[in-house]
Amino acid sequence: MKKGGENMNWTKAIGFGVLIWLIMFAVVSAISDWYQGNIWVKVIVILLAGVIAFFLAGNVKPGSTGLALGYGLVWVVVGLVLDYLVTKQFNSEIFSLWSVWTSYALILVAPLLKVEK
Repeated sequence: MKKGGENMNWTKAIGFGVLIWLIMFAVVSAISDWYQGNIWVKVIVILLAGVIAFFLAGNVKPGSTGLALGYGLVWVVVGLVLDYLVTKQFNSEIFSLWSVWTSYALILVAPLLKVEK
């Protein structure tokens, strides 16, 4: 994806997408009892997803809105694929959870906050 003379670093795009998914999978797995029964824990996990994406976006330093959205989109697609292949085996309802979709929304838009001007 090219925007403003910049190219997406596909290694970072895919690698960071996997990293976000691994961290979130580990966190939710570690606190699954709390996560299932407490909306505040879900909110904290959602915010954690956004914060992780925000910090990783600082590493890719998107120079344009298009590039930032490109990274966010790749991270979301990687997460969706991994959730389909792995997480769905443990939770068949994963894609019906509002908290999952809200996390993906934050992951998508977080790189926009790191666009270099």
